[in-house]
Amino acid sequence: MRRILSFILGAVVLVVLAPVATASDATYVKFTPQPVLAPKVPETKPGEPVKFDQEVKKLGSVELKMSATRTAYVRSVMRANSATYRSLFDNEVRCTWAGGEQSFVTGQNILQKGASLEPEKEDVQLTTRFLVHPGVDTRVTCTAYVRAATMRKELDARFQLYDGFLEFADTSVDNTTAGLPAQRATPRGLVRVGPDPEVVAREPALPYFTLAPGFTKLSVFADTEYKTCYPVKDKDCTEPPASTATFTLFVNQWNGDKLCQTSNATTTTRQMSYSVHHHYVPLHLPDFTVRPDCEQRFNAYVLVKWKDGMDGGVQGTAVGLTDSRGSTTTHNSHMSHVFVVPLKS
Repeated sequence: MRRILSFILGAVVLVVLAPVATASDATYVKFTPQPVLAPKVPETKPGEPVKFDQEVKKLGSVELKMSATRTAYVRSVMRANSATYRSLFDNEVRCTWAGGEQSFVTGQNILQKGASLEPEKEDVQLTTRFLVHPGVDTRVTCTAYVRAATMRKELDARFQLYDGFLEFADTSVDNTTAGLPAQRATPRGLVRVGPDPEVVAREPALPYFTLAPGFTKLSVFADTEYKTCYPVKDKDCTEPPASTATFTLFVNQWNGDKLCQTSNATTTTRQMSYSVHHHYVPLHLPDFTVRPDCEQRFNAYVLVKWKDGMDGGVQGTAVGLTDSRGSTTTHNSHMSHVFVVPLKS
């Protein structure tokens, strides 16, 4: 019951504004609970590179007619559990329009039901959220997919998609003075976080941006994917100890190059085991107050600091994801990212 209530409350709290759309727009869809296949690692011949097989299952779509200047806030929430073996669980959203696409994915392993040392990781909820801005007059279709796989070679695994939904949580988000959304994703690659010497990551990070006068608050979202072992040559990343790190969301307002105010109240410490492999760490500062005596110039970032155990890293854009199971066509999907929804009241 506690987990179910947490799921419902989490879905309510993160809504910024109620969708305002035309009668022809479909701005919300609820997912049907269903079993999900997590395919095993395909067999390879000696000397061949390891191959991977991912199930890619469409869950539902929403649509919105958008102008060239319009930006919308998209959110997909998925909860999964009852895994028959440790499985990769990804929540991906792909927004497409004529001549364009914008994709984001969050992921974390689900541990086998009743057979792990971390029962809280046997029931996982992931939220994929971002701002979509096609930059042209068009109709945007956003589709949610659950992606799944297991790392063992003997048998496929399965888990249960328990609940979830996809929506346009806000159909009209204000842009920066440059006419673009205040959003940035960590580029492809892995940004190391470690102890020797202390190596920190300031990712995901949103560089300086300027807003028009009149905004009173910022709602700042930062979602980090953290990998629990930073791979280097001759390093064993198969069964390392846990990695512990702190994640702090900083939001700053500036006067020229002089810091006018800052907030770093949103922080969390995570002990992350390798059995979960990569961890989803969401942060949200809903009410950063804009000071009228400062310039309307801001930046934001997540400071990730190693605390104990194995060194790890912040994951950037996922490259070469298959469009569907077994397809030869692929796409890239952003992972760690930060974005801002400016508010006037």
